Amino acid sequence: MAASSNCAAVIDAGRAGLTVQEAQANMDWTWRALVVDDDPLDVELLRIHAQAMRGPHLVLELCSDPDQLLPLLRAPVPVDLVLLDYRLADRSGLDVLRSVRAAGIAVPIVLLTGHADIDLAMQAMRAGANDFLAKQELAPMTLARTVRYVMEKHLAERRLEQTLHGLERSRDDMASMLDRLRLSAILMNERGEVIYVNHATERLMQFTAPDVLRVPWQSLYPAPPAMLANLEAMLHRPADEREMVALHFDLPSGEQRWLDVEVHDDPREGRRKILFCYDVSEVHDLRAELAERAPNSGLIGQSEAMLRVANWIRDLAAVDSTVLIVGETGTGKELVARAIHSASPRRDKPFVAINCAGLTESLLASQLFGHKRGAFTGALSDQKGLFVAADGGTILLDEIGDIPPAVQTALLRVLQEREVTPLGETTPRRIDVRVLAATHQNLIALVDKGQFRRDLLYRIRVARIDIPPLRQRRSDIPLLVQYFVTQLGHRRSPGEPLALRVSRAAMLALCAHDWPGNVRELRSAVEFASIRCRRAVVQLEDLPPEVVEAQPKPAAADAHGDERTRIQQALQSAHGNRTHAAALLGWSRATFYRRMTELGMPAPPRRRI
Repeated sequence: MAASSNCAAVIDAGRAGLTVQEAQANMDWTWRALVVDDDPLDVELLRIHAQAMRGPHLVLELCSDPDQLLPLLRAPVPVDLVLLDYRLADRSGLDVLRSVRAAGIAVPIVLLTGHADIDLAMQAMRAGANDFLAKQELAPMTLARTVRYVMEKHLAERRLEQTLHGLERSRDDMASMLDRLRLSAILMNERGEVIYVNHATERLMQFTAPDVLRVPWQSLYPAPPAMLANLEAMLHRPADEREMVALHFDLPSGEQRWLDVEVHDDPREGRRKILFCYDVSEVHDLRAELAERAPNSGLIGQSEAMLRVANWIRDLAAVDSTVLIVGETGTGKELVARAIHSASPRRDKPFVAINCAGLTESLLASQLFGHKRGAFTGALSDQKGLFVAADGGTILLDEIGDIPPAVQTALLRVLQEREVTPLGETTPRRIDVRVLAATHQNLIALVDKGQFRRDLLYRIRVARIDIPPLRQRRSDIPLLVQYFVTQLGHRRSPGEPLALRVSRAAMLALCAHDWPGNVRELRSAVEFASIRCRRAVVQLEDLPPEVVEAQPKPAAADAHGDERTRIQQALQSAHGNRTHAAALLGWSRATFYRRMTELGMPAPPRRRI
């Protein structure tokens, strides 16, 4: 069996006394993964998510024929990870998984399925899978977390296996080995009493070893009885029937712990058991944070660009500086402004937004600064103005590039003096307002044309946030789509069909579209599809025509045309995917290969994705 290069690097580093994390920091954080899937749409979506991952760099290679998996795993070029689809054309992914494990190959394997299923997850773990991931939950962050968790777990287990083989039978040697691992290990005797815990366990559980020796193992975990009963059952099962057990509990300090616990026999004495505990609290905390943040702020995204925006929001919320928010129409400039206000000390005071585009000079000045009765024709009563209405809070001047020159002058004075003078009055009023401005225009170009005051630009551009268009952060589209589907579903009347998720073909089309109207247009498209859909899954035909019509069209089926050219065009449209190219031509894959052979065309090499 070919050993993984990264695995070998970590094992060698372990002999030098480094932890797994330290070893990873000294090597190229890149993993070579084989994707065993015969559905090109699934593969393309997986590629999109892998490219958007933060942290580990995942190099994907396609293995569309399951029969070729074992030869590839035995090849000299090492494989770090296998992403195995459960539903293959002519067999189950579980059968492929069992054949790999029966061959003695220990490469980490993640089983991919269409939807979460507890029974299937248990079967996969018993068959030797390292993790189980539903495609409907795929996103760059969840994929990155799964890859990181599986690989770190595999590396720790491999290093433990290598070290155990070379240990002396003395307890001191075992303690030395376990304490080097960032892995909690608990050794118990045949009566279930704790006889050893390593330093990682002490740090994780916040106790010292002398306090827990010779006590029942159950007393270590303040978890619900049902969870402990599940772990107890694993202790009495044969090794090949054990499954990982999840534990959740609160420590006396108030910290929460989420652990995945595995039961192993002591290699020296089978009646004694070892509990290996993996701390997955960070993953649960992150999911809870995203679930809490998304509905409140409306900002959805895990791309690098959106994480930068989130960091800017956090930093600017703590100060009172004027902020210029720049972005194309529909990118969510007002959402960013509201997020800054909501996270600031002014959150309990008013947030007032005004769109400056399309208002006349007198009307805009009246709206912003207020007016006294009789100040101009039609002023029938006093109006305090939006700056006064936002006193103590935040005002957003949306599309500030469209403000008329005279109002720009008055606004500059307001920003400098922090006071407003209503139209028709001579006495200024003090205000305490934070000013946020937004525009889709290039204000520097407007300054050069004499259409915007340079000193006003410098006054409002103390800090700035650039919101990227949706076409530059396509990895956020699946998250946005699922959020909109869920949000719109809650508005359906009782008895109406409810769209719960989006098919792979529809999601691929949504990810491929350029979205000139950005997030606003995407939401409208999802709402269109949700209204049109009469099933639980939104299909490609449910999407708006402009999205569907933008998809690659089959090559023209001209019987008198050059067939070689048609095949080449189909391959180009399908980005080298032969199955997809055959579908574009309306042929079966066998016919496609036969015609290529007859025309003397070389078969394209296996595509790297």
